[in-house]
Amino acid sequence: MNQIPLKPNDGTPLGAASETTASSTTSADMSSQGGTRFRRLGERLRGFTAGLITGEPGRAAASLAFRLFGARAMSIVTLIVAAWFVSIEAFAEFGVYQSAATLIWIAVFLRYDTAIVASATDQEAAKALRLCIVVGGVLWGVTSLLALGAGEIGLMRFKLIVFLPLAILARALLRLAFSVTTREGDFQALGRASMVQSIFQPVALVLFVASPLDDDALCFVLADIVGHTSGVIYLLWRNRRHLPALRYGWSINDLFTTAARWRGLPLYNLPGAFLSLAFVISPLMITPMAGDALIAGLVAFAYRIFDVPTQIITAASTPIFLHRLRPSADRAGAVFGRHMMLALVAFIGLAYACVAGLIVAVDPWLNSTELADLPKVVPVVAFFQLFVALAAPLSESCAMYPQQKRLVSIHGAALLASVLAVFLANKGGAEAALLVLAAISAFRALALGELLRQLSTLSNLAFRPRPVAEA
Repeated sequence: MNQIPLKPNDGTPLGAASETTASSTTSADMSSQGGTRFRRLGERLRGFTAGLITGEPGRAAASLAFRLFGARAMSIVTLIVAAWFVSIEAFAEFGVYQSAATLIWIAVFLRYDTAIVASATDQEAAKALRLCIVVGGVLWGVTSLLALGAGEIGLMRFKLIVFLPLAILARALLRLAFSVTTREGDFQALGRASMVQSIFQPVALVLFVASPLDDDALCFVLADIVGHTSGVIYLLWRNRRHLPALRYGWSINDLFTTAARWRGLPLYNLPGAFLSLAFVISPLMITPMAGDALIAGLVAFAYRIFDVPTQIITAASTPIFLHRLRPSADRAGAVFGRHMMLALVAFIGLAYACVAGLIVAVDPWLNSTELADLPKVVPVVAFFQLFVALAAPLSESCAMYPQQKRLVSIHGAALLASVLAVFLANKGGAEAALLVLAAISAFRALALGELLRQLSTLSNLAFRPRPVAEA
């Protein structure tokens, strides 16, 4: 990002003019500089907004979001249909199983998969991929043994937990495939993989439910494995030209060198990922502390409503952020400017405001139901989820740079600040606690945006080609 030039000193001696004239000139200069700053910021904001709508990144994001919306819609419809044929208890049992698989999935590569996208050269990315295969293989083996042991002592039904290693493996392979595809910038493949998964998983669920299995939770587990595996198979086929290269280049020295180079990922980014997850789900954990079950239920319901667009925006924007901001040996990465943050807040905020407005508009039809007070919590939940959606791609993009301490500090500070919300909730103020969490969510996203601006600027300067000095 080009810096706004300051007006140079014209060299006029201070004694050449009176103090009044000098003061007036200084004030005029400062006013002119301030006006120039705002004009240039406005020009950049208009340019970014136009590019967001008509440029290649905007088209790629819209295309990916459209496919992800279709995939999410199919999943929701299938779940509604499945609810007619399976027991509600099966949803809860599968929810516990899915949560365990997701937590392990976050840590299975110790976040070294981020290095695949962030590496400056394809050779370094290949080394990072091999490191992920080794680290992931070891951790997958350990967690599989622990899961089977948990099943033996009765922490979860053994019939379900015996499939947990397959679920973790499918998720891990899909994550690696997504990282490689994101580095390639093949956003069409990412969207299609999500569509493939959204087709195979619901179809498999219906077939398993109709089969003689007579175990609804097991049907969900098997369908989950089928869905993730279908996405892996598609992306492996899409990137099949890279597969032969995996047979060569294995070196223990390279593995240790790559692990040491990116050691900030397991040391700082991995804890940061868990801190971020804890903050994102904090409204679901803190509002019930107020003792008002109705308000807590309404917050959870509104949270789920806005969680759908949040996940779509996150999944659609994160690969594009990573691909465009990543440094490369042959080009400097893009710079995330403040005008981009302002445009994203305005653009996505308008969308969330429209959804919230529609829910508030149907208030008269909700008065006779348990959702009568839903419009009271919807605006605050929408505000919270808006900045969650903005923070996700910013946080993932910050993970590409070596400076990880400030990133984990931001996530830790947000979670620590939510203690105030816990205090308010314990005093019976569920709505006040929710307001505090929404404000923290906004400050967290803005802090991540400023951090990304600084890190991307430093990276851009480091990778920018320097002019050759004349002899």
